[in-house]
Amino acid sequence: MKIGILTFHHTTNYVATLQAYALWKIIKHQGHEVEIIDYRPDKAVKLYLKEIQPIKINRRHKRLDFNSRALGNLVKSWKMRNFLVSQMKLSPKKYSTGEALKKFDFDYDLVICGSDQVWSLDSFRGFDPSFYLDFIDDQANCRKISYAASFGKTKELGKYKEVICKLISRFDVISVRETNSIQLLQQECNQQAEKVLDPTFLIEYSEILSFPQVEEKYILIYAASMTLEQQNFVRSIAKQKKMKIISVGFPSKIADKNLIGVSPEEWLGYFSKASYIVTHLYHGTIFAIIFKKNFTVFASEARSDKIKDLLENIGLENRLLSEAELDSVQDYFLPIDYTDVYERLSTEVDKSKAYLFKAINGR
Repeated sequence: MKIGILTFHHTTNYVATLQAYALWKIIKHQGHEVEIIDYRPDKAVKLYLKEIQPIKINRRHKRLDFNSRALGNLVKSWKMRNFLVSQMKLSPKKYSTGEALKKFDFDYDLVICGSDQVWSLDSFRGFDPSFYLDFIDDQANCRKISYAASFGKTKELGKYKEVICKLISRFDVISVRETNSIQLLQQECNQQAEKVLDPTFLIEYSEILSFPQVEEKYILIYAASMTLEQQNFVRSIAKQKKMKIISVGFPSKIADKNLIGVSPEEWLGYFSKASYIVTHLYHGTIFAIIFKKNFTVFASEARSDKIKDLLENIGLENRLLSEAELDSVQDYFLPIDYTDVYERLSTEVDKSKAYLFKAINGR
């Protein structure tokens, strides 16, 4: 069977790239011919190009500033692109607009939309009907399914309700990755969806991860920003456990080492060797669990629902801390017993794999 995947693959976000890789890989292992549809919307490309520009516009103070992260971001972008082309198969043609997608005559038997927040209306991408597979002709002999697609923090469809519900109704199978997306589809479109695990849970990473040359124990930060209270929390763990602080993907003023320009393989390696992980990000939480690490997740309004949804399913909801809890928690570094966690998780992994394979095979 020839299968196309439409997702967020062309990004400077490690986990967006890795979720695309995970879905591609598990389908490839089933013996299918599968490729990532190389759709790079102009809006996204422009944003990523800004990250590597040495000069940035400071609109608040009406001046030009030096972009200190430009070099690191450039190195990261190059490594991310190398990972894409070396580890996955991309479609022969690249598309920059939805209209370009509609003009191409695809010969797929099936197209899968997802994972990631491909249906979110609140991101910089906004509403993009391509991620609802509007370019696949309903008369064509090509089925359409979603796997672990997400609306993110979107709570209502607003002015896009009619068109989204119409496009969703044309899917053969619908699965999403969190409760909010299930409720939104049911309430707004009267559509039922299955909740499945993010594809990053479905594969092993040992064959691609690159171990860091770090001898001492370290606490790993994977967070775009932290409050002063959160920084003090990290410092206290590092001091009590005599660990270095390493920040990967984003710079942090409290880190002994900041790593911006690492590859996805290196990013995985730093997660795998960490003694403790601190994050406020959904996929940061996932990879802490995958590598069976002790970790803390800082609650944030934008992400807490989906992270709480995940952690409650596997009995780790106590690892999610609000700002008010940071001072009162004394056992934050206690080891996690992953025996029970993985009993629950393994069941969910098996269910998600079975659901995906049945959907692909039209059952």
